[in-house]
Amino acid sequence: MEPVIEFLRCHNRTDRDRLFAAVFNLWRECFCDDKEYIWEFCQDMPLYGGMLALHGEKTVGMALLLQPDEGTAAYYGYGVCTHPAYRGKGICRKLHEEIRILCRQENAGYFVRPAARDLIELYRKLSLEPLLWEDVQIVTTGEVYSHRLLSPGEYAKVRSKYYPAGCLWSTEAIQFMCRHGYTAVGFSLEGSTCAAFLLEQERIVCELCAPEHLLERAAVCAASALGGQGVVRLSGGAERKDVAVMGWGVPQDFYFNLYLE
Repeated sequence: MEPVIEFLRCHNRTDRDRLFAAVFNLWRECFCDDKEYIWEFCQDMPLYGGMLALHGEKTVGMALLLQPDEGTAAYYGYGVCTHPAYRGKGICRKLHEEIRILCRQENAGYFVRPAARDLIELYRKLSLEPLLWEDVQIVTTGEVYSHRLLSPGEYAKVRSKYYPAGCLWSTEAIQFMCRHGYTAVGFSLEGSTCAAFLLEQERIVCELCAPEHLLERAAVCAASALGGQGVVRLSGGAERKDVAVMGWGVPQDFYFNLYLE
């Protein structure tokens, strides 16, 4: 029996509970996250729904669709996976065929971040195109900059100034992220605050929010918070070296920032 593709739309908490029950075992099998993390993710993140591959009552493939900005029809594919016993059977392709149909019906865009380099060609075969590329540089500084912790609400407000529609995150989503290893930190440059997410107790910075002309200074500020050095992923257009985000129906310049990893 071939797996059946089904879309579970998350209108309310009951739908989120159903999605959690449907994806829990597959999520644990593929990503090894604990039950608390999966439960809180399904409850607190801006889930539009989940595209599921069902073999009988068993979920054997999934692609969760996050909608960072409720006012914009652009969905971020998260947790895209297939059960190891069902790989090589075209399930990922079938999931994305249905996602494409959904996006056409809703005139929506879709984007996903390949979790590994070998997935880039797979997504190309599914007609996803590179939207964002990255280059890697090292930032070193002997300067010391003052910084302060930001609440999730403060971070969301600062972030909304520099990220376009489709890439915004709610306060609830940032609260979830801060409960699971992230800390929001703010810097003041030219009288305004630019914020950075710090991963794993301030060892790794994963995003910066600042005016474009201050991004390099913000990277130096973040590097100073890391003890003077950070690895910077410079994100931008197709002249970059490594694919960072792939998708369709989203403007190529929808996302531009510096990252520290």
